[in-house]
Amino acid sequence: MIKFSATYLPTTLFSLKSSNATNSGAKSLFLPSPYAIKMAILNQAITIGGELSNLEKKKSKEFVYIRDAQIGYYLPKGIGFCTNNSFVKILKPAREGEGFQQTVAFREYLHITKELEIIFGVESEDAKIYLGRFLHKISYFGKRGCFFQFIKYSDEPSESNVKPFDPDLNVFGLIEEHDDFDSSLTFEQVNNFSSKNTKRKKEILILPLENISSSKSFSFYKLS
Repeated sequence: MIKFSATYLPTTLFSLKSSNATNSGAKSLFLPSPYAIKMAILNQAITIGGELSNLEKKKSKEFVYIRDAQIGYYLPKGIGFCTNNSFVKILKPAREGEGFQQTVAFREYLHITKELEIIFGVESEDAKIYLGRFLHKISYFGKRGCFFQFIKYSDEPSESNVKPFDPDLNVFGLIEEHDDFDSSLTFEQVNNFSSKNTKRKKEILILPLENISSSKSFSFYKLS
């Protein structure tokens, strides 16, 4: 397994609702999920790299490079996450007739105080080179407008301090369920212009964070 990392600095508020959330009430994940990261790579590979013809092949090695990459996270010392609870107006399909109607929805937006190191594990040097062509071109994760600034690559990444949940270990932190690409996923299943449904792999992670303060409008977490 070849490991390397890409470090990003959040430059705006971050929001990415869980795939299990409803449209009217959605808490945000604290980190971009592996699914969101891989979709961002695919977006850059297609729009910037012109890789669509390679990715949509039946046995595309380029798509496998992205799909099979293992992703971890390192949160630096002193990092903080401040969640802002908001009620916003959204549009939903009208109950009667055609068109849309306005309604109120709950959303969370996070201020992340420091950079995030995203750690990648790949099976070959070719996969590392391929991902490295596009990772530095990604400008946002999650909702459009949640901007991240690429900082650097590293061939000696930090050890991930965001661990998979294990009920046998006495580990404290914030629990989140993240989505990833299923091992049998095909490009057609993530193609927005295809009728096929996507396949997600679920993983429960423990973020080493503790709640420092809270009110009705915000919660603040720091690295424990």
